[in-house]
Amino acid sequence: MAKKTGFKLPKWLVNTLQVTLMVTVLMALYNFLGPMVFKNGSYFPWWTFPYSVFGALFLIGGWNFLSHRLNIMHNQIVAEDKAKKEREEQIRQAGAAKEQVEAEKRRQRNANRNRGQQQSR
Repeated sequence: MAKKTGFKLPKWLVNTLQVTLMVTVLMALYNFLGPMVFKNGSYFPWWTFPYSVFGALFLIGGWNFLSHRLNIMHNQIVAEDKAKKEREEQIRQAGAAKEQVEAEKRRQRNANRNRGQQQSR
């Protein structure tokens, strides 16, 4: 029997829901318990509470979504830079190895030429 994989919400959405829930609870406590503690305080009317919750959900969700997207883009740029540096390092090492081989060939040619000149003297 095949395993069922559960649907998993994106991390930014989970964070949004958690923070919005906490803000909602704090707003409700403030509006409900505030008049009991401080009678002359200014509190928002209850009919605006759902609008405040949706506003908070929209603002916090937008911020988390954009933050998540920018983080992904930043990680991609860092990975591309790292790959580019690795390619340049490989090219540099390959060039250095080729240069070393050519230098060895030059030394051999010069050594052979010098031996030939010394023998002819």
